Amino acid sequence: MRKSTKTHPLSIKLWLATPLLATSLLSLPAVATTVQEELKRCTEFSDDTKRLACYDKLANNLQVHVEQRFGQEEKRAIEEAPESITATIEIAQKGAYDKYTFTLDNGQVWRQTDSGRTIWRGGERVTLERGALGSFFMRKTEGGRALRVKRIK
Repeated sequence: MRKSTKTHPLSIKLWLATPLLATSLLSLPAVATTVQEELKRCTEFSDDTKRLACYDKLANNLQVHVEQRFGQEEKRAIEEAPESITATIEIAQKGAYDKYTFTLDNGQVWRQTDSGRTIWRGGERVTLERGALGSFFMRKTEGGRALRVKRIK
């Protein structure tokens, strides 16, 4: 007896909806618990039509949430971050164009982005401050000129 190779249309729709759900789940870490609960609830339906309707509703809710958060993805993370940190330079390595790369005692690595000239050494305490438009500045804690830096690690 020959088996049917025809695929059920509901399973095709469910298969096509899976990437949308996965993409939406990755972009919404703050609501992961409720999304997981909703996904679990959808799997409890034995009827294909009800299960698919549940997934469709979940996908629509996620899409609305994603659209509402558009352009503000990093806003909450920035609001929760401190305005400045203090660390000690472990390695100050002079690179191309006399720009420094700094490895700090907390494991962060920062690179100088402006063309200011100054002397930086390992063992010095520095303060990294948040600037305008997502920029960062590093200065010695004793004071002095600040350098514009970018975090690379």
